[in-house]
Amino acid sequence: MPNHPLSYWLSDTNATGRLWRSILLFGSNTAAYKFALGGALLEVASKGIESVRVQDLAVPVAKRICDHLKVEDRQATNPSSSFLVACRQYNAEEIDQDALIGSTISQGFRYVFDAFHQVAGDDVPQRFFTVEGSGGSRVIHPTEQLLGINTSAAAVLGGEVEARWRLVETAWAIGVSAQLLDVQIDGATEDLIVSRDLETRKSVGNAKWAFSGYQDGKCFYCGVELDTPDLVTSQTHVDHVIPYSLCKLMDADVDHVWNLVNACSECNLSTRLKSLEYYRVCHCANISR
Repeated sequence: MPNHPLSYWLSDTNATGRLWRSILLFGSNTAAYKFALGGALLEVASKGIESVRVQDLAVPVAKRICDHLKVEDRQATNPSSSFLVACRQYNAEEIDQDALIGSTISQGFRYVFDAFHQVAGDDVPQRFFTVEGSGGSRVIHPTEQLLGINTSAAAVLGGEVEARWRLVETAWAIGVSAQLLDVQIDGATEDLIVSRDLETRKSVGNAKWAFSGYQDGKCFYCGVELDTPDLVTSQTHVDHVIPYSLCKLMDADVDHVWNLVNACSECNLSTRLKSLEYYRVCHCANISR
């Protein structure tokens, strides 16, 4: 595991939040069902529910898919999925909720339970739920890892799920890999912006939430935890690693994601007074601890 490219994310079985993030950030996705299931599971965890019938879990999962279809119609690499068709029909008031839930149980959960824990071809070392039974009689049992995620942490992880989902669905809509999206920041709103073509620009959500998962909920420079909704929204700053003051010396747009990180307020203000090399040393020292 030490030489695995995702060893930071997978090697510590006690780092529940990190293992969860590895699934949503690095697990393979051919449809948005993993994001919908992840959001619903965090809702279950925040309520301390120890078992949930598949019929009951289908309600929040289907709602999340239906809501995202209203924003971006492409929710899978295969747009003709029968489950997505049912969700579109529900949004158009062509079927009722019972029919939608039936489709969710039979088609929406068809592969996602088995695939949820897979990252880089293997299951993560700790599972967040188990499934008992089959078909419409299945019962989902959250494990202690999932139930150990408190309400505040669940809110942060839920925000990260939504941020990742927005990026992936946009990539599917454009027809490129999520890694190839041309993403930059709107300085006024701190929203991430994707250019679909020369004339169309689309907001894909707030930058803080998108960066939070990739930084494991920490400040890029000092490593302090930014792990509550209030800390993310009010104490986290989106910082330019290479500052605007140097952009004239470079033939590059420093507003793109390659140059943006989440930083705590103290570090963000301090970087104006200290050299970038100083913070590189601090960051490397933090990683090595």
